[in-house]
This record gives sequence, structure tokens and C-alpha cells, in this order.
Amino acid sequence: MQPVDFVKALGVAILILALDLACAFATVSFYSVAIDPGHPRDHYVALAPALSTVATRIAGPLLFALLVWLVSRRRPDRNPWVFALSVFGFYVLIDGALVAFRGFFVPAVIGTLALKLLGALVGAWLARPRPA
Repeated sequence: MQPVDFVKALGVAILILALDLACAFATVSFYSVAIDPGHPRDHYVALAPALSTVATRIAGPLLFALLVWLVSRRRPDRNPWVFALSVFGFYVLIDGALVAFRGFFVPAVIGTLALKLLGALVGAWLARPRPA
């Protein structure tokens, strides 16, 4: 991979993080408006961690697979596996840094990260060069 590919991997990681957070916010908002409306704000704030965890465990791997596939398939000379691992590595660094790595290495977070890594690897597998 060229140095510019690592910059692209960083950009994709930031995009995935932003979209993943948007999915989490949307899930909590949808829950508060459509599924269980009428409670005080504190009720939804208390539910937000559990709801956003479910959202990120679903959306995160899908976002990784989709974006790694989309970006990797456009450049068949780029190794999709290295690109996927680079995107995932940048994502982990940024996500962990946002919380100063506090509570980051607990089983629930590691499990969520494993699902996201799986999504990145699926994206690389879909973008791999196929013999003609």
C-alpha cells in the first residue's frame, strides 16, 4: 500500500465512526419517539448505553464491510486485507482515544470490536481480486 492509502484508511475510519455514532443516536431517538414515548429525559439517558450498544453491534460491522468493500474494489492493486486492517486499527485508536481508553478493554467492548473487525474482513474478502 502507498502512504496515501493509509490516509484514505484514516478517512474511512473517521467516516465509519461518525456514521456509527449517528446510528446510535438515531436508535435512541427512534426508541424515545416511536417505541416508548412519554417518559422523562432521564429515562432515555439511562437506556442510551444499552440501546446504542445494540445499534453499534449491528450497524458497525455492516458499515465496515460496506465501506471497506466500496473503497477497496476501486483499486484492485491495493491489498484489501491490509486496507481493512488499517481502517480497523485507525478506528480502534480514535474510538479509544475519545474515551481516553477508560473501560475500553472490557469483554463487552472487545466483543463489539471483534464484530467490527469481522465486518472489515468481510469487506476485504468481497473486494479481493478474483482470478479471471
